[in-house]
Amino acid sequence: MSARAGRRERFAQAKRPAGESRRNEPRRLSARVLRLAMALLAAMFLTGRTRIAAAEVHHPRNAHHVRRHRRATPTPTPKPTPTPTPTPVTRPLVLLTGGTGLVSAPTGASPAVLDSTEIYAAARGGFMESGRLTARRDRHEAVRLRDGRVLIIGGVDSVMVPLIMFSGPTMPWILSSTEIFDPATGKFSAGPPMKTARDEPTATLLADGRVLVTGGGVASAELFDPATNKFVPTGDLNVSRYGETATGLRDGHVLIAGGGDASAELYDPASGKFAPAGAMSGNRIYDTATLLRDGRVLIAGGSPYARSNPLDTTEIFDPHTGRFSPGPQMGFTRAGHTATLLPDGRVLFAGGHGDRSAELFDPVANAFTRTGDMTATRYGHTATLLSDGRILIAGGWNRDSQPLATAEIYDPETGHFTRASPMIDARAGQTATTVQAPWPPPWAKPTPTPTPSPSPTPTASPTPKATPTATAKPPTKATPRPSPAPKPAPVARPAEGQKRPEPHPARKVEQSSPAATPRRERPTTPTPSVSEAPTPIEEMPSTPAPTHESPAMSAPSPSPTPVEAAPKSSIAPAATPGAASSPQKAGSASPAASPKP
Repeated sequence: MSARAGRRERFAQAKRPAGESRRNEPRRLSARVLRLAMALLAAMFLTGRTRIAAAEVHHPRNAHHVRRHRRATPTPTPKPTPTPTPTPVTRPLVLLTGGTGLVSAPTGASPAVLDSTEIYAAARGGFMESGRLTARRDRHEAVRLRDGRVLIIGGVDSVMVPLIMFSGPTMPWILSSTEIFDPATGKFSAGPPMKTARDEPTATLLADGRVLVTGGGVASAELFDPATNKFVPTGDLNVSRYGETATGLRDGHVLIAGGGDASAELYDPASGKFAPAGAMSGNRIYDTATLLRDGRVLIAGGSPYARSNPLDTTEIFDPHTGRFSPGPQMGFTRAGHTATLLPDGRVLFAGGHGDRSAELFDPVANAFTRTGDMTATRYGHTATLLSDGRILIAGGWNRDSQPLATAEIYDPETGHFTRASPMIDARAGQTATTVQAPWPPPWAKPTPTPTPSPSPTPTASPTPKATPTATAKPPTKATPRPSPAPKPAPVARPAEGQKRPEPHPARKVEQSSPAATPRRERPTTPTPSVSEAPTPIEEMPSTPAPTHESPAMSAPSPSPTPVEAAPKSSIAPAATPGAASSPQKAGSASPAASPKP
């Protein structure tokens, strides 16, 4: 209360009467008490709130309550960020399947259709053994699907003559089965069968992922759909074809040419029908068709009916005009050769029937130029473009129609062929497909060739077995074998120009007992060392033991003449039992003591 208010109250009390002032006194006191109580309650309330707030922060019971409350409604724990798994490293590999090879037989190596496969790794520079096909296949076809797997179709399971004979689909050795190779697992699994058995068919990957299958000695065609894993028929060819070429064009059509007829036809995937597409200058089989960079198709070589009559002519198909025009002439006749498009647009032609030459076609110059020769004559081989621009040439038939196991690499920069590590199996008529597989492939077996075999190592081979010729083992003063006292034998006369050696004084032949029991005569073995240096009679070695004899020395001599191997010594070895038992023979040995001419 302020001083001015106090003064006013005192002034008002002074003016009031005394009785009224005393009556209002209790009321004023109660009002003061009420104000004081209210102030006290307000102070207590504020103090309590402060203490409660402090307890919420520092009191352990409150902290425990808060912790328990947090457990009731846990905050979301952050998920651990998964460590990125490293993507598996993949590299391009070349898969070689089937073909005709050589197997061991009681009569020797014999040709047989193979079910083995192998892969070539450019990073390793060699071949590795892969899985096995579900069936033996030769003259089959393989194509890589969009998902990376490989479809293998048709072929034959019996050895066929490399020179062609047209075969029909009803032959029991022609296959309608298929199989699929998965490069991730390295396994071959049986695929759906084709509608028709086919020998040397063609398989072309279409733009929509399906595969067109034609030829094989029939006019029918079919499509493989990877989505449904089935073969479905499509339009038929206008002519039955065998050994024809099938080339996918830029517009999605497929050009079918040759194979027993000079005509050609185009397949339209949209309509599923074949339409005529002009004609070549003549029939071609075992030729090649290469899609050039400008969209044209180069058809080269081949034969009118067999590989033994190769051609050197070429033709070019223009899809814009739908016609064939003559191309430049090759430098060599070729059938069963390979044609590979290089990264620079040129085409490498290699091999052919009985030929190891190679040449390059330049589309800009429209001419063929000679390049280096292959290291071996081959046809029916494969040529695969590697990721570094080089070309792998593998297998094929040699000039004697024997499958080859050799391989070579062509380098476009140098224009030369160099030998590569050989294949695991000799094969011809195989397929070669580039696949993308994990590296190193866990399903591939290492090549057994790099491991050195212990056979050619220089272990103690029995070649120089220290054949105990007399030169290898000179007379080592072996104690002469005691023989019974021989009868006096006529001493051989020395040859002309030679001095008779003095006999040993201890040896007295004339005093030998005539009653000595004669032993059975043994054929003596000529000792070449005795012929080199004459030795006294008592130091001449006896017949060597059988354990140290060579087969040539142990053979008995045809005549019992004891001394034929001592041309320089004219003294007959009297220590020989045969000489002691038969004096006549010992005496007759003197004219024969000289060596035979």
